[in-house]
Amino acid sequence: MFENKVETTKEQKQSRAILWFGSVAVLLIAAVVVLLARYRPQPAFALDNAERPGAAAFEAYKDKLEIEIIDKITHPNMVGMFQVEVKARLHNRGDRTLTGVEIAGKMLDMDDKSLSERLSFPIPRVREEPLKPGESVAFSVKVDAPAKVSEGEVKDVIVELRALRF
Repeated sequence: MFENKVETTKEQKQSRAILWFGSVAVLLIAAVVVLLARYRPQPAFALDNAERPGAAAFEAYKDKLEIEIIDKITHPNMVGMFQVEVKARLHNRGDRTLTGVEIAGKMLDMDDKSLSERLSFPIPRVREEPLKPGESVAFSVKVDAPAKVSEGEVKDVIVELRALRF
């Protein structure tokens, strides 16, 4: 009778130890998944065969494009932080048809250092057909704030032209 209680107590201790170690393992795995999801790099989608800053065709044409900022809106995001959406319009004031445009939205701190960046592709993602001379296209860029950055630490969110494809 005494041996039964001892065996039961040993079995209970072993069961509790296994349950405790299993719970800790699940929590560790969940923490690793959350950290990896938070620091996951942005997909490196870029325009193929595009002219970038420094290329003669890009430098010659960039002044013929106008980016008109329409609005900047701050939204809470899914993980309890915030993001800034910049709504803008791209005007083609030049004489060439554009088949691709890559634009970067950058969140700047008070020292004008980049906190976060997000790419937008008004052409071909927002508008599938090329942007002809004299035409314009509306687009938006949503830039997520990094962890532990408050709205008061953000000076501005800007958009800049990154690549052109003719």
